[in-house]
Amino acid sequence: MGVAKPTSPRGFARERILEAAQGLFAEHGVSGTSLQMIADRLGVNKSAVYYQFHCKDDIVVAVFRPVFEDIARVVTIAEAIDSREIQREATISGIIELAVRHRRTTALVHTDPAVVGVVEAIGEFRDASRRLQSILAGPQPDPATLIANAVLVPGILGAAADPAVSDIPNEELHRMLLDCSRRLFTA
Repeated sequence: MGVAKPTSPRGFARERILEAAQGLFAEHGVSGTSLQMIADRLGVNKSAVYYQFHCKDDIVVAVFRPVFEDIARVVTIAEAIDSREIQREATISGIIELAVRHRRTTALVHTDPAVVGVVEAIGEFRDASRRLQSILAGPQPDPATLIANAVLVPGILGAAADPAVSDIPNEELHRMLLDCSRRLFTA
């Protein structure tokens, strides 16, 4: 009688692929990472990666899905708030929270233009980003508000992902980013 080979649930295999891909994306960029490289990192053949994901773009979307789900949550909460001031404050705090929580993933947005192209191709992600910008800008933004917004979101995401601040604890980084963001809108 043979011994059955232990198998992992499909979700576990997907998570291993996503973790390997995220590491390789950070090292080589999305364009510089192949499915073969992901398979090699995991010690499996490429067909095992294809079994979980149809193409590399599917992997990129899966890596970023938690970030955009958090953005959609922030937008939904903010849109339910009546006060414009509180709405903006909640939105900024939510963006900071997700940027700090997803430091490793958001770093890819700033270091690899290929990520932006793949992510912008997904309608739900694009929609959440537009709604977020609309909340921050308000109904009739003046040029100063438009500039502040252009600095704000990329600045928050970039600062949270910057290796120079990687040793700052999450709670402290969140507080500092919130202080900087508030100064941007009161300056």
